[in-house]
Amino acid sequence: MQQRKILFLTLTSFSSTGGIEKFNRALLKALVDLEAIMHIKVTGAGMYDASVDKRYINADAFQQFQGKKISFIINNCIRFFKTDHLIIGHINLSILGILFKLLQPHKQLTVICHGIEVFDSISFIQKMALHLANKVLAVSNYTRDQLITKHQLNAAKVFVFPNTIDPFFEIPVQFEKPAYLLKRYELAVDTKVIFTLTRLNSNEGYKGYDLVLNALPDLISKGYSCKYILAGKADAAELERARQMINKLKLHDYVIMPGFIADDEVADHYRMADVFVMPSKGEGFGIVYIEAMAFGLPVIAGNKDGSTEALQFGKLGTLIDPDNKEELIIALENAFHKERQSQHVQQHMLQYFSFTQFKKRLQLILENNLVSGS
Repeated sequence: MQQRKILFLTLTSFSSTGGIEKFNRALLKALVDLEAIMHIKVTGAGMYDASVDKRYINADAFQQFQGKKISFIINNCIRFFKTDHLIIGHINLSILGILFKLLQPHKQLTVICHGIEVFDSISFIQKMALHLANKVLAVSNYTRDQLITKHQLNAAKVFVFPNTIDPFFEIPVQFEKPAYLLKRYELAVDTKVIFTLTRLNSNEGYKGYDLVLNALPDLISKGYSCKYILAGKADAAELERARQMINKLKLHDYVIMPGFIADDEVADHYRMADVFVMPSKGEGFGIVYIEAMAFGLPVIAGNKDGSTEALQFGKLGTLIDPDNKEELIIALENAFHKERQSQHVQQHMLQYFSFTQFKKRLQLILENNLVSGS
């Protein structure tokens, strides 16, 4: 049996820490794990990567181009002639997908779509790559629907391929709040901590933290002892807008914005929280939701985007109208009053989004045995 050669091209996999990068690393690891089982050989390359984590793929199998775009394009076009299946990790690499199909029209092209990058208008080149692809993988049914309705893709070739917990994510068995973080943020043990971890970007006004800020005065007036930790890297414009909103609502004593949280402290921030909230309106999936559930947190998300998939349409958490403050307040009060069932939440989430499940789905896709939309 001849070995099939798979090439996975990404913008970044190891030099950034966002949701797409987490997905890319998991996909690389899953592909490598399937090499012996499926008689495939996997190589990859990152346009902006400057390093490789060998836990996911050997360094000699993944090239890093450190932002050298022309070298990235030329080098990989040469590799196309020894590639049976090209997987494009982001629509911004569409030109390479087109070149691959022009040079090797009988070979397999797969394009992965996450969310916001395909929700609005896309370029002619990007649309061409999607239509030339043999398969398009969407991280949620919501993203799949957007691809079909807005970009007129053939529904039969668009497959739902959801995110996963990182293969090296340490599933916690203890859920106590870390004392050092309680001290850092000056929190009493009985303070209810509402937590959001996201990118605060002035061009992405859909994450839902405005709704949380607007709900806080109502919770405070009802006598709840609560703090809102709104964490994540912020651009200057969005940081200023958020601060102005906090000032207007007189929430200085109730909102903490720690900014970017280093990888080695993210887990402890989940442990510190009592509820994870992100009522977004344009999320493709949202890895942060399943990470929060891995720590046994009750999760509140919006019901109008890919968040519904991460919460399994309400089975794993609470879905609300992301424009309805009263629904959010009720959901938060329920989270405050209900007894935590951390292990139940964690195990229920893993039934859907463990790395084992992710790898099984990938094998089905590579074997052409997956039904589109499933």
